[in-house]
Amino acid sequence: MSEFPKSARVVIIGGGAVGASALFHLAKAGWTDCILIEKNELTAGSTWHAAGNVPTFSTSWSIMNMQRYST
Repeated sequence: MSEFPKSARVVIIGGGAVGASALFHLAKAGWTDCILIEKNELTAGSTWHAAGNVPTFSTSWSIMNMQRYST
C-alpha cells in the first residue's frame, strides 16, 4: 500500500495471530473497508503473548458475556 487511507470502518493494530485472524473473520463475514497496521512483517512480533490468555471472569457483565461468546 503506497498511500494510507484517510478513513476505515475498522482498524486492527498488529498483524500477529490475533490481528490477522480478526481481519480474516471480518472479511469472511462480509465486512469491507477494514485495514490492518503492522510495524514489521506479519506474525513477526509478540504473538506468543496471546497464547490463551483470555480469562473467563470480569467485573463487567458485558465483558464477561463477550468473553463467553468468543471462546
